[in-house]
Amino acid sequence: MKRMTTRAGLLAATLFLAPLAAQARPQASTAPAAAQPYYTLDTKIADIFADPKARDVFGEFFRKRGEAAGQPEASAEEQANVAQVIKNFTPRQLATFPQANLDEDGLKTLSDALAKVPAPATPPAPAAN
Repeated sequence: MKRMTTRAGLLAATLFLAPLAAQARPQASTAPAAAQPYYTLDTKIADIFADPKARDVFGEFFRKRGEAAGQPEASAEEQANVAQVIKNFTPRQLATFPQANLDEDGLKTLSDALAKVPAPATPPAPAAN
């Protein structure tokens, strides 16, 4: 008889507690989730260069920074050499090098600019080393 009482007690407790547990569960949000940008400060520079729109944003950002710092524009050959050296870094990693001239404000500006670049229609193939 004791076993039946225990089962009956568990059943009663389950029936009593189930509505309380349902009330305690957080309700799913009906607000749409914010879209994550395709390009971020953690995207490899080679992947940024693979998309012409992202490459233009990246290049324009550094052209303006160099201009503001009074640096002469690099030749196409120099730009290609620098691109080869930095392609396996992310912008965040690049900022650890003083030569990159990327402070927190610069990273924020670059992040905002990259976030506005839409995802490519067909994602670029992963960059080869």
